[in-house]
Amino acid sequence: MSKKLVFISFICVLLFGCDKKKSGISGKVVNPVSGEGVYNALVSFVQCESNGADCKEIVIGQVYTGQSGEFVIDKRVASKSKTKWITVSKDNKKLAQKDNVGLNDKNIVIEITP
Repeated sequence: MSKKLVFISFICVLLFGCDKKKSGISGKVVNPVSGEGVYNALVSFVQCESNGADCKEIVIGQVYTGQSGEFVIDKRVASKSKTKWITVSKDNKKLAQKDNVGLNDKNIVIEITP
């Protein structure tokens, strides 16, 4: 009986652990009028703790944009099955949100008017 319980517990741990995967996203925050990159904007990679109506946000990673507006959020672990998005803030104001971001999306362009 105890061997069976240990085996079932092991299988459950494997199944629940399979939803996590390393992620890395990158892109650029730009001003749509000038086409220039926006420096020092806070980019947050976010997911829901669980899918459904009650979304408790979990920040996967955050970074400030560089001189040309580029950002990289790399070597983070996120859930494959949960909803993910990016928010961009500057001077404590949320300026943009990009929904349905994948675990390893690259060359993401987010337009904001600072």
